[in-house]
Amino acid sequence: MNKTKYSHAENDKILDIWEEFSIKNGDGKIERDGVAYKGCIHTFPGADEKVYHEREVGNEESAWNNSDKRILFVAKELNDPNNPYDSRVVITYDSKNGIAPTDKFLKSMLYITKGLMESTADKVAEFNRDESMDNIMSTWDKSAVAKINVKKQLGGSVSDMAEIDSYMQTYRDLLKRQLLLLNANIIVCCDNKTTILSTIKQLVYPEALQLNDEVWYDECSKTLLIESYHLSAWTKSYEDKYNRVISNYADALAKINA
Repeated sequence: MNKTKYSHAENDKILDIWEEFSIKNGDGKIERDGVAYKGCIHTFPGADEKVYHEREVGNEESAWNNSDKRILFVAKELNDPNNPYDSRVVITYDSKNGIAPTDKFLKSMLYITKGLMESTADKVAEFNRDESMDNIMSTWDKSAVAKINVKKQLGGSVSDMAEIDSYMQTYRDLLKRQLLLLNANIIVCCDNKTTILSTIKQLVYPEALQLNDEVWYDECSKTLLIESYHLSAWTKSYEDKYNRVISNYADALAKINA
């Protein structure tokens, strides 16, 4: 397994190559993703005259490289057909100024991150629908979390899995490079048992063993691969999404420690 420490600079080098290759292939520009920024909030007016809020770079590189739990959420693609934005900047919160996450995917990430941080082999952290956003964001800001898409080109409101699979194969070497650089040890695959987990396993963790219906474990790198619903799914509640990941995570830890 890769021992190189994560840095935004090294991640950006991979993404620069990815974009160059994508444009050459006629697939267009790509989004930027990786370890989530945890710095100050930058507020600015957009070209559409709306006000936007983004996180700036903080101490997340050091936090990531020194954390016992490095949590990576892997999704399919951006559900925005026009804007290849930087997904590292988007989770912002400032209760005094009315800034809070509203996107279903991002809120699900926040809940699940808190559950992963607080659960152990002996304890499943229960979902708390009344948890304050102050507490949730406090855990988020102390956690090492990254989010990437396997297809970095623009997508739509509904993903075509045949297209996603094709992109994963075309850009597999770059996807592998990014996964190795991140070197996460908890990987949440947000595609409801389609092909993301199996592709990541094939690329980076071919020796991983199945611990239950939803979790695979690579003993060499001490990495867990966990199935999840798509975190934007309207048919599943925040509690449903949380419980599927956290219960299987705690079960896997218990089996590892048995």
